[in-house]
Amino acid sequence: MKNELNFINPSELSFRLSSGNLMELSYKGEDMGRVALLRMFPFMYEDEYISIRCENYSRADKEQEIGIIRSLNELSEEQAQLVRGELKKRYFVPDILSVNEVKEELGHISWNVVTSAGDREFTVTDMSSNIRSVDSKRVMLTDIYGNRYYIPDVTLLDDKTLKIIEIWI
Repeated sequence: MKNELNFINPSELSFRLSSGNLMELSYKGEDMGRVALLRMFPFMYEDEYISIRCENYSRADKEQEIGIIRSLNELSEEQAQLVRGELKKRYFVPDILSVNEVKEELGHISWNVVTSAGDREFTVTDMSSNIRSVDSKRVMLTDIYGNRYYIPDVTLLDDKTLKIIEIWI
């Protein structure tokens, strides 16, 4: 097992979108096909430490890392925009702006909230795994379908919302 980071020379990368709007990559002149882009530190460094992975088709359950982009600023503006667009799709996480109601029933916690993407209702189970403090101000919630919701700063929430959620976070 390798314990060192494999930073990629940005001049050796060429991203493109397939006809199906999937991210593909040429690396060192070799067509790598479809790739996945993941932020290694999604809450701290949105444009830094981006892992590039391709599927290993001999073992469909395993992804293989090609390498890491240290910073999107190292890419051309066109390439950086392609990568940002792909990351935006993967990391669509609406901010919770206010909470209308939270109810618990049989171990399921139902949330009725207003988010940056509109009104949402979702259910959370297993509070210890699915309601996580990122730090003293930020909270991430994951619903039963794996959708994520984010409170960027609990200190900025209105008093009504704070009163409703204080038991849960």
